[in-house]
Amino acid sequence: MFKTGAPVTGKDFIDRKKHIPLFNTYLDQNQSFMIKAPRRFGKTSIIKHLSQENPNYKFVYIDIKRLSSLQSLANNIIDSAYKISTIDNFLYKAKNSMFDLVKSIQKIKIDDIAEITIRMYEKDTLDEMEYFLHSLDVMNTIAAKKNINIKFVLDEFQDILKIASSEILDKSRSVIQHHNNITYIFLGSIETIMTKIFERKASPFFHFATIVELPPLDVDELHTYSNNIFNKKNIKCDSLKHLLKYLNGHPDYSLQVLQKLYFTAIANNINELTEKIVYETLIEVILSNKAYLEELISKAKQKKHQLDVLYSIANNNKLELDSKSLYNVHSSLEDIGLIKRIKTGTYIINDMFLKIYLQQKDENIQLIDY
Repeated sequence: MFKTGAPVTGKDFIDRKKHIPLFNTYLDQNQSFMIKAPRRFGKTSIIKHLSQENPNYKFVYIDIKRLSSLQSLANNIIDSAYKISTIDNFLYKAKNSMFDLVKSIQKIKIDDIAEITIRMYEKDTLDEMEYFLHSLDVMNTIAAKKNINIKFVLDEFQDILKIASSEILDKSRSVIQHHNNITYIFLGSIETIMTKIFERKASPFFHFATIVELPPLDVDELHTYSNNIFNKKNIKCDSLKHLLKYLNGHPDYSLQVLQKLYFTAIANNINELTEKIVYETLIEVILSNKAYLEELISKAKQKKHQLDVLYSIANNNKLELDSKSLYNVHSSLEDIGLIKRIKTGTYIINDMFLKIYLQQKDENIQLIDY
């Protein structure tokens, strides 16, 4: 209960349950879809829940953020694809155990596609783009050979533009549009870039996938869930609803605070979580995220004026900057996922703890709007 730091499953998978029937329909109809939401918003938890709820489907999950090159992405896809055909560590065997690999290939009758993979992998100079597109074809070919539809999850998909040129989108679309044995599921935390990729008419991926924007958790449902858990331990918390409204349904931050309150009450035999305890716990949790918040601030420091603009948004202050420069800074902050435009000229900071952190004049955190 109140699990944090990892995808949530089972009975602790709350609120998102109402979205599951729609996602299941997409899976059943082999309809590719894209989920966009800020980091720590539960995208991976949804996929893990879907995979557990649909054991008859074969899910392949790859996190692009963890990979440093297009070749490493292709390697992951190829190894994942051949694993479906019961060949583990295909590329390692191609390099070190060719005799055993050839026997396995012949046994499961994937000679043609496997031979192409081996030839490409053994080339002295590898065309990364060609190799990557081949990896996608490998996945579809093996799915067709096994007469299955693979649910292929590409997490942090916008990061593919960090390891490849923009032509990767056009090249990829030209290949995957012919894949009848794969349902593509794209996840992304930089909403502006995901929007550019999937919703701009000029983008190759326009109209390829159904768009899903993941909302915050429903505060009423979260309150019911958490209140039931507290009640089972005879823990009273009159300010719980106010706390959850303040956290605005943020999945990760809400669960962090709830977990801290719950453990504090159990460990110290506290039967009533007073408003003071709740407030102090919230401060503790914000401070426990300091390293992560400093990491976000470091991103903002990489370009001129970005940190100043962040401070001005957090504190609702006007910044003396010409309109062109301000527009450019806003755009770059959107593209690294730190702010979001809610209407013309008006922006909000995506991470609520970052906003609170930027509002402080010293290390003693005060919640000015709690």
